[in-house]
Amino acid sequence: MTIPIPAEDPRHVPNRAVVDPSAITENTRAIAGTLAGHTALMAVVKADGYGHGMLTAARAALEGGATWLGVAHPASALALSRAGLDVNILTWLYEPETAKAVLPEALRAGVNVSVGSFEMVSLLSEAARQADRRARLHLKIDTGMGRNGVLPQDVRRIAAAIQEDDYLRIGAAWTHLTSADDPADPATDAQVEIFDAACADLAEEMGPVPLQHLANSAATLTRPDLHRDIVRPGLALYGYAPVPTDLELRPAMSLTSRLALVKEVPEGQSVGYGRTYATSRATRLGLVPIGYADGLHRAASGRAEVLVRTAEGDVRAPQVGRISMDQIVVDLGPDSAARAGDEVVLFGAGAPSAEDWARAAGTIPYEVLTSVSGRVAREVLP
Repeated sequence: MTIPIPAEDPRHVPNRAVVDPSAITENTRAIAGTLAGHTALMAVVKADGYGHGMLTAARAALEGGATWLGVAHPASALALSRAGLDVNILTWLYEPETAKAVLPEALRAGVNVSVGSFEMVSLLSEAARQADRRARLHLKIDTGMGRNGVLPQDVRRIAAAIQEDDYLRIGAAWTHLTSADDPADPATDAQVEIFDAACADLAEEMGPVPLQHLANSAATLTRPDLHRDIVRPGLALYGYAPVPTDLELRPAMSLTSRLALVKEVPEGQSVGYGRTYATSRATRLGLVPIGYADGLHRAASGRAEVLVRTAEGDVRAPQVGRISMDQIVVDLGPDSAARAGDEVVLFGAGAPSAEDWARAAGTIPYEVLTSVSGRVAREVLP
């Protein structure tokens, strides 16, 4: 196996994603405080902890009261286990090659594995035989998402297949809500009705299902009736609520850079590819060495702001022209005191937020956070 060597020394790159684990801990604790005593909190730390660092996020969430961790890929689950985290871990996304290569070791490590099809049942069964360990599985039920999950009409048959296999035992039934971020959408209640009927079928076929879980961040914050045995918040742990909430959530990541140059330009100066912007007055432009290769969405061009920390105080400056691969331009204003080397906060405390950038790009904060690329160094606060 070839291990890639970073092309750039992060000590000499001006861009930083600064992660504050205490924010994740506080957010987790706040969410856990809304749960009934019997409901556990599964911290979803997939996608490298939504860009914050999977192990950093996991440890911070556990400190805040999480008792489960959820990740998409089995390799991520193994990494959590190898880090010595003594906690229940669930993984749910794999295909045949990954199943053969990773699932046996994951089962030896005590990882819970989801199945959402008859083929996945077979893959998990084979992995359990190789591991010589009975697998604890979570049965994913497709109640309307149309992605991973067994269709409700197949629940009894798949339950029978699980029952007949000595290497498999069901630990939970779960589903994924399509529209919980819109509390007025009747789709959520329709999905819950389908899920409950499927769980009733499971119970008739194989006895009571030990655990049920269906609440993501949005449902965790707005639907306490759906908390059931486990909730699975993701985005909310990192400081952003997908629905209005009274909880005070604190963003855990700041994205920063520095001004590379500042120059005075006349009225009518065009900026960037396509000449989509021209200055309306003589002004000072600042060049920031961060762009879409670092995670800034090109669709946000001309619609976002940054915070510039100058010797005379913090000022907001609009990003102008098109966002380039490696750089953006901001209009500092004709009287700006900004100088090359001044810190620029793309999003973070006191600055625009990932939500602001998402709105500017026509996307969601999930995508903004997870788009911060690997060439942006991560700095974890103590």
